[in-house]
Amino acid sequence: MNNAGWIDIWDIAYDMPNYTYRGLDGSGKHTTGQMTADDERTALAQIKARGLFPTDLKVARGGQVRAEPRTASVLSKLATSGRIGAGDLTVFSRQLANLVAGGLPLMRTFAALAEHTENPRLKAVMSRMQQDVRGGKALWEALSSHPKVFPPIYVSMVKAGEASGQLAVALQWLADYSEKEQARRVQIRSALAYPTLLVTVGFAAVFLLVTLVVPKFVTIFEEFEQALPTPTVILLGFSGFVAAWWWLILLAAAGAVVGMRQYARTPGGRLRVDCWKLRAPVFGKLSLKSSVSRFARTTATLLQGGVSLLDSMTVVREVVGNEELARGVDQVREGLREGESFAHRLQEASVFPPLLTHMVGVGEETGDLGSVLLTVANTYDVELDAAIKGLVSLLEPLIIVTVGGLIAFIILAMLLPVFQINLLAG
Repeated sequence: MNNAGWIDIWDIAYDMPNYTYRGLDGSGKHTTGQMTADDERTALAQIKARGLFPTDLKVARGGQVRAEPRTASVLSKLATSGRIGAGDLTVFSRQLANLVAGGLPLMRTFAALAEHTENPRLKAVMSRMQQDVRGGKALWEALSSHPKVFPPIYVSMVKAGEASGQLAVALQWLADYSEKEQARRVQIRSALAYPTLLVTVGFAAVFLLVTLVVPKFVTIFEEFEQALPTPTVILLGFSGFVAAWWWLILLAAAGAVVGMRQYARTPGGRLRVDCWKLRAPVFGKLSLKSSVSRFARTTATLLQGGVSLLDSMTVVREVVGNEELARGVDQVREGLREGESFAHRLQEASVFPPLLTHMVGVGEETGDLGSVLLTVANTYDVELDAAIKGLVSLLEPLIIVTVGGLIAFIILAMLLPVFQINLLAG
């Protein structure tokens, strides 16, 4: 869609009618007024929000009636199409926090953000949120209408910020949290980019050798009618199998991936897969540190935003990223509901590392649980950084040696018959 199309849609969205109304106030006196709203239902909601009982509502003379069905349809399609990535949400969070902290009203904030947003779906989502806020909804209610865009921690933090009158502070915390999470994802992707490239290129080279180069030597070897060396027999057998059934191999691999994903979406399957992730050699420790860091940082962010510890556990369960740890969070939440110690319930859950439980105990004793949890998160982040760098430095030579060994075996298997033929001819 070109820019002109976007301008047309935006003009439609803001071409709202003017309404005149009559109503009764709290003392029963008649009152009249005029307002601009998206539709009659929104106008009635605004009137009621002013403490009035509407008795009459109509479009003002000269007011333009908005093409509501068309606009709603357009915005609905835009809000459900496209994709809002983590990077888009991070930028949106920082911009929203800065504008609100600067004292800009929410309605003008949304308008300013929409002008600078290039993502069409995020633009549509902001338009819908603006309509909700104009209709009398709180910001957290407008956010909760888009659960696929804004995670539970986002809604909970904004709700706590609005309730405590510290919305700007809560949004700043959210922006910091989003930026740290985005930096973590970028770091992991960057660290794994080169090893992934090595594996892809290496196995592509091996596949081409096995399926294109090796079969050409088969006819040469058959002409001499000599017994072939064992490595050559193995290579030819493998090459023939891959050349004949490569499509079946790819289909089986794709089926295995799809089947595993479907299995992981079931409650029991997800639990077993996540348990394996925590216990897998080498990668299990990385997964645990990443999840515990997210647990600690999210809990600290919610506590500093004014969310109670019990309510924080409800949000943390959804963002911890591992079903086994999430069930441990459920146990912690039940214990907190019964009045037990946070540190004691973490220890009883038996899925959280000792460092977390001991530090939480210290935080409860000192009354500074939020800061202690941030310290734990930072500690695990440092350990995770070092572990990832160490793993990448180990993977790179391992991949090179493995792929190089496979290619060397292929070359040796093809050259051995040539050496054997030369010896017999000599």
